[in-house]
Amino acid sequence: MDKSQHISSILLNEQSTISNLYKKAIFLEKTDLKLKKILNLDIQNHFQLSNIEKDVATIVTDSSSWATRLRYNIPKILDVMNNQLNLTLIKTVRIKVKN
Repeated sequence: MDKSQHISSILLNEQSTISNLYKKAIFLEKTDLKLKKILNLDIQNHFQLSNIEKDVATIVTDSSSWATRLRYNIPKILDVMNNQLNLTLIKTVRIKVKN
């Protein structure tokens, strides 16, 4: 019996853990692009939406100075996520600096 599978069959398998991770990664990437476009901040190239879990969105940035600027924009980020991106469950935005 041949145990090898084509990658597309693995990614499209609803019970596959890899499929779920792939779908989440695609969702986060699309949401990140929409968020950056709507926010239209001059810091777009310095942050990335890295996770959404329960009611918390985590954004990663490349320096503490950009993190500070993002923290000032948390109310705006929440407003965009809740009202324009239909992510109404998001109540908290966590900002982290990449190491």
